[in-house]
Amino acid sequence: MPTIEEFRARFPEFADVEDTTVLLWLIEGAEEGAAWSEATRDRGAMLYAAHWLVERGHGTGGIPAGVTSFKSGTFSATMNDAAASRVGFNSTSYGREYLRLMRRNFAGPRLAWNPPARV
Repeated sequence: MPTIEEFRARFPEFADVEDTTVLLWLIEGAEEGAAWSEATRDRGAMLYAAHWLVERGHGTGGIPAGVTSFKSGTFSATMNDAAASRVGFNSTSYGREYLRLMRRNFAGPRLAWNPPARV
């Protein structure tokens, strides 16, 4: 499982998030990716944590992609339809990268076959 320091080095936009909050999502991400290949497991856990931190309102990302207009006094934001329709892991760039890694780990069925020996 990646450390909090490794997470913050990769994602400095979460520097202000409490360690316990980051750790909670890193642990959950590690559990979700336990069956992943070792080469992608830590990165997957960090992307999982970053996605859920953003979903919970943490991090400093500025104006999200897809926002077509923004007002500050008594808040108002307008989003384009493509961005507004994104849900789940597709709603953040971290989540989309997580899904890409997940597909790489579980690309579909693989068949193993030992042909019968010739007599």
